[in-house]
Amino acid sequence: MSGPHRVSFRGTVVTGPLAYTASDLILADAAAPTGTVEARYPPRTRDAEALAERVARTRPERLVAAGDGATLDVAKHAWTLLPGPARPELVLAPLGAEPWRAFAPFTSLYEPDGERVSRRDDALGGGLVVIDGRALAGRAATVRHLQRADSAVHAVEVLIGRRAGPWGRALAAAALAALAADDPAGDVAAAGLATEAFASAGLGLAHAVASPLGALAGRTHDTVNALLAPYTVDFWGDRVDWAAPAAGLGVPPRAGAVADRLRELRDRAGVPQTLREAGFDRGLLERAVPRALRSSGIPWLPAPVTAEDVTGLLDRAWAGR
Repeated sequence: MSGPHRVSFRGTVVTGPLAYTASDLILADAAAPTGTVEARYPPRTRDAEALAERVARTRPERLVAAGDGATLDVAKHAWTLLPGPARPELVLAPLGAEPWRAFAPFTSLYEPDGERVSRRDDALGGGLVVIDGRALAGRAATVRHLQRADSAVHAVEVLIGRRAGPWGRALAAAALAALAADDPAGDVAAAGLATEAFASAGLGLAHAVASPLGALAGRTHDTVNALLAPYTVDFWGDRVDWAAPAAGLGVPPRAGAVADRLRELRDRAGVPQTLREAGFDRGLLERAVPRALRSSGIPWLPAPVTAEDVTGLLDRAWAGR
């Protein structure tokens, strides 16, 4: 039996140029037009706290975040720290990596001890998202293709999981259709659709492993997600009905064909084929296993998995077999 779909994004999406006003407070990074505050990776809780103090002091009409998903998360968390009457309009312009964070009802920031903590706040689903097609067309090809690979993995894992009902499955299928259009603005729309699907349906094994491993290594999860996805498809093999994801990816309904398509997306993004080639510390793999098994999507996987299963998956991704 599938789970209920809880609508997460209730905000507004506009497609067009991002325009600033004199009353804006702007948080921008290298992926965005020049802003009054510069943001850098990794996104830190103390950066959000400092931004919230600045917003409270200057009282802008809008808090505008433009750039990578990490920058958007800093602005989102800063916004949640403000009391309701003091909150300006939240405007999010995803112009770099991880645009899905513009649509997500949570943030992921690093604490002073190095731990990455995710915080959900349903109010975050009510912002204004600006999809600036012209700016997105200027993204580096590897950044764009990494986002496409990551969104494809999100959608595929929703479609093979047991929690998504007709609503979530339709959203995931629509995300793959938007990716097939091969349009920069459509890529961000695909990220939003996939985010709405997984916000209720949960994510699969690749993401369950990618999130803690990326956090431990100080890497964005999209690279790890794209790297692990083909190995995860091989892990499931014939135990999964691949008809729906294969249709969205435009390949035959077989595990091997889906894995090959995800490898193609990974390679176009310039992601290495193995964790070893990507420079991951071998010692982090064992530490990631128990954290992966605590992922909210684990109970809804196509079949139960054990610590030995996850360890084996990581070993294969490390060695490339």
